[in-house]
Amino acid sequence: MSLVLVVSKTCPHCIRVVLTLNHLKIPYELKYIDMENTPDWFIKASPLEKVPILFVGDTILFESLVIIDYINTLVPSSLLPNDNLQRALNRARAEFSQEIIEILWSLFSAKTLETFNLYMKEMRQLFSQLEIWLQQTKFISDNILTLADFAYAPIFTILPALKQFIQFDIFDGFPRLREYVDNLHALPQLQMSLVENYDLLIQKKIQSREPYFLKQ
Repeated sequence: MSLVLVVSKTCPHCIRVVLTLNHLKIPYELKYIDMENTPDWFIKASPLEKVPILFVGDTILFESLVIIDYINTLVPSSLLPNDNLQRALNRARAEFSQEIIEILWSLFSAKTLETFNLYMKEMRQLFSQLEIWLQQTKFISDNILTLADFAYAPIFTILPALKQFIQFDIFDGFPRLREYVDNLHALPQLQMSLVENYDLLIQKKIQSREPYFLKQ
């Protein structure tokens, strides 16, 4: 059955699906759309008018974590644990990544020192939870890569793209998280899952929001 994945170029939710497909070596067709000028066919196809969506033949899947969960079923060797409880825990920790995405982008879009500090405080609270989990295992819920790690891998690609502009250490006090992110960025399929001009696109997107941190 053919797979057609519809994405935008800088969306971390989209990149996690592309990464999972590439890692599992599953054939697919990729279609990019401009979310500021969405075509009529996409509006009709996507229930939430968001990317990514995956066409599985005539069936349309939406929500990135649901999509990667389905993709995982297409290969004989699952990226989820065999134990039912551990499988549920893996999915729960993957869901936690949604909070990280929201706060991280809010942090780098904050227009005032007050809102920047507020989001930084929230980010550090989330990082504290990740640090606790990573004290127990090398990856987010095991000592080997699991599906949850593919949910996290694209989140922090924004940081290298903005490295020249960032005057603070976002991982200060979180050594295990820093190591984890380095391990994710070392995944050979991650860079090939990003568009060629990804860093530039991220920079333009963030700069257009005129955030506080760029004024420092």
